Amino acid sequence: KCKRKRKYEDENRTFLPEWESMYFFVEHNGKPMCLTCQTSLAQFKSSNLQCHFTTNHAHIDMEFPKDSKLRNLKLNTMKKQLEKQAQVFTKFTKQSQAVMLASYQVAWHIARAKKPYSEGEFVKTCLRDVMSILSPENDHLQKKISDLQLSRHTIERRISDLNSDIELQLHSQLQQCEYPSIALDESCDIQDKPQLAIFVRTVSDDCAVREELLDVVPLKERTRGLDIKEALMFVVAKTSLPLQKLTSISTDGAPSMLGSVNGLVGLCKADDRFPEFCLEEDDLPGDLVLHCSVRWLSRGKVIACFFELLDAVNRFMEEKRKTYPELTDPQWVLDLAFLADMLLHLDKLNVDLQGKLKLLPDLVQSVFAFVNKLQLFQKQLQKGELTRFPSVSKASSNKRAGEALQCSLTRYSTLLQELQDSFTERFHDLQLRRPQIRFLVDPFTAEADCLKSPLVLEIIELWEDDRLKSVLNQGTLQFWNTVPKDKYPNIRRAALRLISMFGSTYLCESVFSVLKHVKSKHRSILTDAHLNKLLRLSTTEYTPNFKKIVESKDCQKSH
Repeated sequence: KCKRKRKYEDENRTFLPEWESMYFFVEHNGKPMCLTCQTSLAQFKSSNLQCHFTTNHAHIDMEFPKDSKLRNLKLNTMKKQLEKQAQVFTKFTKQSQAVMLASYQVAWHIARAKKPYSEGEFVKTCLRDVMSILSPENDHLQKKISDLQLSRHTIERRISDLNSDIELQLHSQLQQCEYPSIALDESCDIQDKPQLAIFVRTVSDDCAVREELLDVVPLKERTRGLDIKEALMFVVAKTSLPLQKLTSISTDGAPSMLGSVNGLVGLCKADDRFPEFCLEEDDLPGDLVLHCSVRWLSRGKVIACFFELLDAVNRFMEEKRKTYPELTDPQWVLDLAFLADMLLHLDKLNVDLQGKLKLLPDLVQSVFAFVNKLQLFQKQLQKGELTRFPSVSKASSNKRAGEALQCSLTRYSTLLQELQDSFTERFHDLQLRRPQIRFLVDPFTAEADCLKSPLVLEIIELWEDDRLKSVLNQGTLQFWNTVPKDKYPNIRRAALRLISMFGSTYLCESVFSVLKHVKSKHRSILTDAHLNKLLRLSTTEYTPNFKKIVESKDCQKSH
């Protein structure tokens, strides 16, 4: 029977203190190291140390006899030299890491400011000039600035490292989150290449809400619902988004998004991998489709400004000997004034729908408040009141326009009714779910009949909880964070689902504004991968773990 070979690890050998004086060896980084030639051996074996000492340094026994004070003095001197070398190396490493950390900080600010990679060299030049003026005698600091790694290629690598760290934080958050929601929209970059932006909204157990860019995916030529869904599934696989936990999908009003058969929403509903959004247990709104037009928020102001300058425009056209009959047509001028007033009202609605971390009830309230305003506007126009239409009132001061006004008011009232009907149809699902949505803001006035059985019993108990009533005025998020999850598990879970829902595609539209700035005509050849990283860093709320990144890198001088 063959004997099992002994392994060195099984012997549990340790360094013996007497080896220092006998062989001039010390323990260094878990291995025996010769103080004389600084050679490290693999094992703590006395025979190996003795062989090395007698072969290479036998003269030490003659120059420094064993057990002599001279030998001990020599040993202590060599040990202090080794410690000094280690301190110098540690200091050099810390200095190199500090220089590298500074370069990562510069790269971070360049990405946040949406500047080109080459800005790093500009920053380095500025730092050199500032130091030469403010502290010309500080050669040590000037050398550190010279060692800064800020070349164009280095900044690109730094930004890639920062992006990887942000992605890790985001993916970790996604795995911990119970109720993620996504919002997506598509737009074209400066090369007319369609880009799909996908944002994710997460809510933690303490009701902390975070909205982050999940990915920006280039679409191949076409923007059909099928193409968008394929891009979405690619991102889901790439980011390990827990699809079964998805609470809602927010899109714009394009047919490729809303189509019940070939649109994204229809395709997702037909896909078994997507959850059933309207759960019987909670009876909450599911696949949220709330269109929010934010691409031109100043259109009302532009039309209103044109209306105010109408007389000046007429004079200018006369000087140029150009005639446009519409500019002097009373009916056309009245229609222009009505358009200017209505666009200003719509712009105000759009502004109310903008912003980060907004809750669904706030956005729903803004939409239905506007619908109620339309009803008021109709009644006022039918009575001839122009309080909410200052441009129409000004245009009607003209005698000819005043005569045309009476016929126009009925038509304007009809247009308002059509606009109201359009809003009512588009947000019909949300109107049906308003009682459930309203309960998030004030559960003490919620209608119990509109909720399912598990929620009703807890709601009734909540109504009698005087301690929670006093917390409600501190804010919606603070209130639901205070609600005990062990006592009210179902309604708290329902509230977290509502909190996680996007109310609009505002973030997608805002990132498209950043996209046009980052991928401008001066940087049109920017690759999709680089564009993705720059957009993430310029929009993220995470902070990179700079120290961890630097410690994982080998410090090198600038090149």
